[in-house]
Amino acid sequence: MPKIFTALVFKDRLFRTFFILSVALNLAIWLVLYWKFSPLQAMGDLLPLHYNIYFGIDFVGAWYMAFAMPFVGFFFVVINFILADAIYLRDKVTSYFLVGSGAFIQILFFLAAYAVIMINQ
Repeated sequence: MPKIFTALVFKDRLFRTFFILSVALNLAIWLVLYWKFSPLQAMGDLLPLHYNIYFGIDFVGAWYMAFAMPFVGFFFVVINFILADAIYLRDKVTSYFLVGSGAFIQILFFLAAYAVIMINQ
């Protein structure tokens, strides 16, 4: 049975950097979306949440549905961290890949959140 949640992974600088970057980007997505869409909370307005170049706006929802992106991003960070921590002692390269892909996913979600904000201007 692999030992998980070891302190050894946080002694590794690359692992720690990717993890902190992932968490910081996820927190930034939460804060930016809250800052932009929380004034709409009282109005109950519908927001365009997806834009397609062929059909235009094709998905509309309540303001809180924009928070699905950072929630899914947080889920990916947690799952990738648990998996990377569990296999760190056996295969460091795969562990780096898992934590690095978590940071990459957060970058993609940040760009998606930026696009949602831009279509709501």
